[in-house]
Amino acid sequence: MPHENGRIYGSFKKICIPEPELKLEAKSILPNLISLKSDWETAQISDSQLTFQLVLLYLERRVKKHPFLRMGKPLPSRNQSKDFLEVVRFYGMPDTVRFALWKWHIGEWDIRLIDYNPSSLEMLESQSRGYRYSTISWEHAMEGSLVEDKRDAFEHLLHDLAHAYMFFREDYDYEGQKQFFKEMMMDYPKYESVLNTNSIFREKFDYCISDMNSHPAHLSSYWNAIRREAGIPVDQTLRV
Repeated sequence: MPHENGRIYGSFKKICIPEPELKLEAKSILPNLISLKSDWETAQISDSQLTFQLVLLYLERRVKKHPFLRMGKPLPSRNQSKDFLEVVRFYGMPDTVRFALWKWHIGEWDIRLIDYNPSSLEMLESQSRGYRYSTISWEHAMEGSLVEDKRDAFEHLLHDLAHAYMFFREDYDYEGQKQFFKEMMMDYPKYESVLNTNSIFREKFDYCISDMNSHPAHLSSYWNAIRREAGIPVDQTLRV
Protein backbone atom coordinates (compact mmCIF):
# COMPACT_ATOMS: atom_id res chain seq x y z
CA MET A 1 0.00 0.00 0.00
CA PRO A 2 2.29 2.83 -1.24
CA HIS A 3 0.05 5.66 0.05
CA GLU A 4 -0.74 5.41 3.74
CA ASN A 5 -1.24 8.21 6.25
CA GLY A 6 0.37 10.68 3.88
CA ARG A 7 3.50 8.58 3.42
CA ILE A 8 4.71 7.09 0.14
CA TYR A 9 6.78 3.93 -0.04
CA GLY A 10 7.35 0.90 -2.24
CA SER A 11 9.16 0.13 -5.49
CA PHE A 12 7.90 3.26 -7.26
CA LYS A 13 8.21 5.82 -4.47
CA LYS A 14 10.75 7.90 -6.40
CA ILE A 15 8.18 8.69 -9.07
CA CYS A 16 5.07 8.88 -6.90
CA ILE A 17 3.74 12.25 -5.82
CA PRO A 18 1.82 13.20 -2.65
CA GLU A 19 -1.89 12.56 -2.84
CA PRO A 20 -2.84 16.27 -2.59
CA GLU A 21 -0.83 16.95 -5.79
CA LEU A 22 -2.64 14.35 -7.89
CA LYS A 23 -5.58 16.58 -8.76
CA LEU A 24 -3.29 19.36 -10.00
CA GLU A 25 -1.39 16.86 -12.12
CA ALA A 26 -4.62 15.40 -13.51
CA LYS A 27 -5.83 18.86 -14.51
CA SER A 28 -2.58 19.63 -16.34
CA ILE A 29 -2.53 16.41 -18.38
CA LEU A 30 -6.30 16.00 -18.84
CA PRO A 31 -6.27 16.97 -22.56
CA ASN A 32 -3.58 14.34 -23.19
CA LEU A 33 -5.53 11.70 -21.29
CA ILE A 34 -8.75 12.47 -23.16
CA SER A 35 -6.94 12.24 -26.50
CA LEU A 36 -5.20 8.96 -25.62
CA LYS A 37 -8.42 7.45 -24.29
CA SER A 38 -10.23 8.34 -27.51
CA ASP A 39 -7.45 6.91 -29.69
CA TRP A 40 -7.46 3.68 -27.68
CA GLU A 41 -11.23 3.26 -27.66
CA THR A 42 -11.37 3.76 -31.42
CA ALA A 43 -8.50 1.29 -31.96
CA GLN A 44 -6.15 3.91 -33.37
CA ILE A 45 -3.44 2.75 -30.96
CA SER A 46 -2.80 -0.67 -29.46
CA ASP A 47 -2.84 -1.62 -25.79
CA SER A 48 0.95 -1.62 -25.53
CA GLN A 49 1.28 1.61 -27.50
CA LEU A 50 -1.17 3.36 -25.19
CA THR A 51 0.73 2.11 -22.15
CA PHE A 52 4.00 3.35 -23.67
CA GLN A 53 2.48 6.79 -24.25
CA LEU A 54 1.17 6.91 -20.67
CA VAL A 55 4.63 6.10 -19.31
CA LEU A 56 6.11 8.92 -21.39
CA LEU A 57 3.39 11.34 -20.29
CA TYR A 58 3.61 10.69 -16.55
CA LEU A 59 7.37 10.34 -16.31
CA GLU A 60 8.02 13.59 -18.15
CA ARG A 61 5.52 15.32 -15.90
CA ARG A 62 6.97 13.93 -12.67
CA VAL A 63 10.69 13.77 -13.45
CA LYS A 64 11.93 17.14 -14.62
CA LYS A 65 15.47 16.03 -15.39
CA HIS A 66 16.42 12.83 -17.24
CA PRO A 67 13.22 10.76 -16.98
CA PHE A 68 14.73 8.37 -19.54
CA LEU A 69 18.26 7.04 -19.29
CA ARG A 70 20.75 5.55 -21.71
CA MET A 71 24.37 5.41 -20.64
CA GLY A 72 26.79 7.14 -22.99
CA LYS A 73 24.51 7.32 -26.02
CA PRO A 74 21.75 9.64 -27.25
CA LEU A 75 18.16 8.54 -26.79
CA PRO A 76 16.50 6.96 -29.83
CA SER A 77 13.41 8.63 -31.24
CA ARG A 78 10.31 7.94 -29.19
CA ASN A 79 8.48 7.48 -32.48
CA GLN A 80 10.46 4.27 -32.82
CA SER A 81 8.86 2.78 -29.74
CA LYS A 82 10.34 -0.70 -30.21
CA ASP A 83 13.90 0.66 -30.33
CA PHE A 84 13.18 3.09 -27.50
CA LEU A 85 11.88 0.38 -25.19
CA GLU A 86 14.72 -1.98 -26.06
CA VAL A 87 17.56 0.28 -24.95
CA VAL A 88 16.21 3.07 -22.71
CA ARG A 89 15.79 2.78 -18.96
CA PHE A 90 13.02 4.53 -17.04
CA TYR A 91 14.01 6.64 -14.06
CA GLY A 92 12.77 5.65 -10.62
CA MET A 93 11.38 2.19 -11.29
CA PRO A 94 12.59 -1.41 -11.51
CA ASP A 95 13.62 -2.37 -15.03
CA THR A 96 11.05 -5.16 -14.86
CA VAL A 97 8.42 -2.63 -15.98
CA ARG A 98 10.34 -1.52 -19.06
CA PHE A 99 11.19 -5.13 -19.95
CA ALA A 100 7.56 -6.28 -19.62
CA LEU A 101 6.36 -3.37 -21.75
CA TRP A 102 8.98 -4.16 -24.39
CA LYS A 103 8.06 -7.87 -24.50
CA TRP A 104 4.40 -6.90 -24.75
CA HIS A 105 5.17 -4.41 -27.49
CA ILE A 106 6.99 -6.94 -29.67
CA GLY A 107 4.24 -9.52 -29.16
CA GLU A 108 6.13 -12.05 -27.05
CA TRP A 109 4.08 -11.67 -23.86
CA ASP A 110 0.28 -11.79 -23.78
CA ILE A 111 -0.64 -8.80 -21.63
CA ARG A 112 -4.12 -7.32 -22.07
CA LEU A 113 -5.06 -3.78 -21.14
CA ILE A 114 -8.42 -3.15 -19.49
CA ASP A 115 -9.98 -0.05 -17.94
CA TYR A 116 -11.43 -1.56 -14.77
CA ASN A 117 -10.15 -3.52 -11.79
CA PRO A 118 -10.77 -7.22 -12.45
CA SER A 119 -12.04 -9.49 -9.72
CA SER A 120 -9.69 -12.04 -8.19
CA LEU A 121 -11.60 -14.77 -10.03
CA GLU A 122 -11.12 -12.96 -13.35
CA MET A 123 -7.40 -12.77 -12.62
CA LEU A 124 -7.32 -16.47 -11.81
CA GLU A 125 -9.08 -17.32 -15.06
CA SER A 126 -6.80 -15.11 -17.15
CA GLN A 127 -3.63 -16.56 -15.66
CA SER A 128 -4.95 -20.11 -16.05
CA ARG A 129 -5.25 -19.31 -19.77
CA GLY A 130 -1.77 -17.85 -19.99
CA TYR A 131 -2.33 -14.10 -20.14
CA ARG A 132 -2.34 -11.29 -17.63
CA TYR A 133 -4.34 -8.11 -17.28
CA SER A 134 -2.98 -4.61 -16.77
CA THR A 135 -5.36 -1.83 -15.80
CA ILE A 136 -5.55 1.84 -16.69
CA SER A 137 -8.24 3.43 -14.55
CA TRP A 138 -9.28 6.43 -16.60
CA GLU A 139 -11.62 7.64 -13.87
CA HIS A 140 -8.87 7.85 -11.25
CA ALA A 141 -6.34 9.21 -13.74
CA MET A 142 -8.65 12.04 -14.77
CA GLU A 143 -9.84 12.77 -11.24
CA GLY A 144 -6.39 12.60 -9.68
CA SER A 145 -7.47 10.10 -7.04
CA LEU A 146 -6.14 6.83 -5.66
CA VAL A 147 -7.24 3.45 -6.99
CA GLU A 148 -8.63 1.43 -4.07
CA ASP A 149 -7.11 4.08 -1.75
CA LYS A 150 -3.67 2.62 -2.45
CA ARG A 151 -2.04 3.77 -5.68
CA ASP A 152 -2.49 6.54 -8.21
CA ALA A 153 -3.58 5.41 -11.68
CA PHE A 154 -0.05 5.55 -13.11
CA GLU A 155 1.52 3.51 -10.34
CA HIS A 156 -1.38 1.07 -10.48
CA LEU A 157 -0.54 0.41 -14.13
CA LEU A 158 3.18 0.04 -13.36
CA HIS A 159 2.37 -2.37 -10.53
CA ASP A 160 0.42 -4.56 -12.96
CA LEU A 161 3.32 -4.56 -15.42
CA ALA A 162 5.72 -5.59 -12.67
CA HIS A 163 3.43 -8.52 -11.89
CA ALA A 164 3.28 -9.44 -15.56
CA TYR A 165 7.06 -9.66 -15.55
CA MET A 166 6.91 -12.10 -12.62
CA PHE A 167 4.30 -14.17 -14.45
CA PHE A 168 6.11 -14.47 -17.77
CA ARG A 169 9.78 -14.47 -16.74
CA GLU A 170 11.48 -17.70 -17.74
CA ASP A 171 13.12 -18.54 -14.42
CA TYR A 172 9.75 -18.28 -12.63
CA ASP A 173 8.39 -21.11 -14.79
CA TYR A 174 5.61 -19.49 -16.78
CA GLU A 175 4.18 -22.84 -17.88
CA GLY A 176 4.25 -24.10 -14.29
CA GLN A 177 2.45 -21.00 -13.03
CA LYS A 178 -0.16 -21.35 -15.75
CA GLN A 179 -0.72 -24.99 -14.78
CA PHE A 180 -0.98 -24.07 -11.08
CA PHE A 181 -3.65 -21.46 -11.79
CA LYS A 182 -5.46 -23.83 -14.15
CA GLU A 183 -5.72 -26.42 -11.39
CA MET A 184 -6.81 -23.75 -8.91
CA MET A 185 -9.54 -22.76 -11.36
CA MET A 186 -10.73 -26.36 -11.69
CA ASP A 187 -10.81 -26.90 -7.92
CA TYR A 188 -12.31 -23.51 -7.01
CA PRO A 189 -15.84 -24.93 -6.36
CA LYS A 190 -14.43 -27.20 -3.62
CA TYR A 191 -13.52 -24.17 -1.51
CA GLU A 192 -16.49 -21.88 -2.11
CA SER A 193 -18.23 -22.73 1.17
CA VAL A 194 -15.11 -21.95 3.21
CA LEU A 195 -14.48 -18.79 1.21
CA ASN A 196 -17.99 -17.59 2.02
CA THR A 197 -17.58 -18.11 5.77
CA ASN A 198 -13.89 -17.51 6.53
CA SER A 199 -12.88 -13.93 5.71
CA ILE A 200 -9.20 -14.45 6.57
CA PHE A 201 -8.95 -17.45 4.27
CA ARG A 202 -10.83 -15.47 1.60
CA GLU A 203 -8.34 -12.61 1.77
CA LYS A 204 -5.32 -14.91 1.52
CA PHE A 205 -6.93 -17.01 -1.20
CA ASP A 206 -7.68 -13.91 -3.28
CA TYR A 207 -4.08 -12.78 -2.87
CA CYS A 208 -2.81 -16.17 -4.03
CA ILE A 209 -4.90 -16.28 -7.19
CA SER A 210 -4.66 -12.66 -8.26
CA ASP A 211 -1.69 -10.80 -6.80
CA MET A 212 1.00 -13.41 -6.17
CA ASN A 213 3.24 -14.30 -9.08
CA SER A 214 6.13 -16.53 -8.13
CA HIS A 215 7.68 -19.89 -8.89
CA PRO A 216 5.06 -22.68 -8.77
CA ALA A 217 6.86 -24.32 -5.85
CA HIS A 218 6.41 -21.14 -3.81
CA LEU A 219 2.79 -20.79 -4.91
CA SER A 220 2.06 -24.37 -3.85
CA SER A 221 3.76 -23.89 -0.48
CA TYR A 222 1.70 -20.79 0.21
CA TRP A 223 -1.50 -22.50 -0.91
CA ASN A 224 -0.85 -25.49 1.35
CA ALA A 225 -0.03 -23.19 4.28
CA ILE A 226 -3.22 -21.12 4.10
CA ARG A 227 -5.36 -24.25 3.80
CA ARG A 228 -3.76 -25.78 6.88
CA GLU A 229 -4.23 -22.50 8.71
CA ALA A 230 -7.94 -22.62 7.82
CA GLY A 231 -8.22 -26.23 9.01
CA ILE A 232 -8.59 -27.65 5.50
CA PRO A 233 -6.91 -31.05 5.01
CA VAL A 234 -4.10 -31.02 2.46
CA ASP A 235 -3.48 -34.17 0.44
CA GLN A 236 -0.09 -33.81 -1.24
CA THR A 237 -1.03 -36.44 -3.82
CA LEU A 238 -3.83 -34.29 -5.24
CA ARG A 239 -3.37 -31.58 -7.87
CA VAL A 240 -3.82 -28.61 -5.54
